Amino acid sequence: MTGGRAAGSALRRLITRRQQPGDAAPSAAAPGAAGPVAAGPIAVGPVAAAPGASAPGATGPGAAAPDASGAAGGAEETCELCGAPAGAAHRHLLDLADRELRCACRACALLFDHAAAGGDRYRLVPDDRWFLRDFVLDDATWADLGIPVQMAFALHDSAEGRTALFYPSPAGAVESPPAEETWRRLEETNPVLRGLAPDVEALLVNRTGTAREHWIVPVDDCYTLVGLLRTRWKGLAGGPDVRNEITGFFTELRRRSATTSAGHPLRT
Repeated sequence: MTGGRAAGSALRRLITRRQQPGDAAPSAAAPGAAGPVAAGPIAVGPVAAAPGASAPGATGPGAAAPDASGAAGGAEETCELCGAPAGAAHRHLLDLADRELRCACRACALLFDHAAAGGDRYRLVPDDRWFLRDFVLDDATWADLGIPVQMAFALHDSAEGRTALFYPSPAGAVESPPAEETWRRLEETNPVLRGLAPDVEALLVNRTGTAREHWIVPVDDCYTLVGLLRTRWKGLAGGPDVRNEITGFFTELRRRSATTSAGHPLRT
């Protein structure tokens, strides 16, 4: 968020809606990007936010967010708990009551850096990124998930007690609920999914072009990607800028990620 909570409110509430049966297929001109998504019934997802949406010229997880108008903001970011300066690279807390991400300064992030600290109100978003070298997701299972584009992210929604699956679009994050049996098979094949931190950690899938890449990432990285697509998309096909930004996002994510196996949970 840039320039305090009010300035960032439009970005945090990037449109999230459930996929509708009549939604158009994605355009092939922009890798992984959906075609125009018409306004429709809004279903606010587990995290209706994109505080990391990248500003012009910035790419990758944690890039600075533009202000509500889409321009880079000049005001210093502040902690939404204590009001102190948060710094350019700061952590986020998920507000479980409002289902929004809150900017946190280092001191407040440390305060909430254990499971019981936030009680039923706040949950600290992790800061680890893991590339899954042996994650198994074949083309048939991907088709069963019903994602019409080549990128998606999934997390455990503790409020509803289910897996929430989303894909980025020019209108925001669109929810495409997975069939329970399909997700159960995916968990059995990839036990790492059973250890996701509820609400704040996600599986991120990149199948753009020839890529078949899978990560466990903080949920704010996913909304950085959502904000990137939303703010860079132009015309019907997205344009070269959005393709370059997507490439830059995943290049930076590879640089920042450690590597692990999908054959065991990250934590017990």
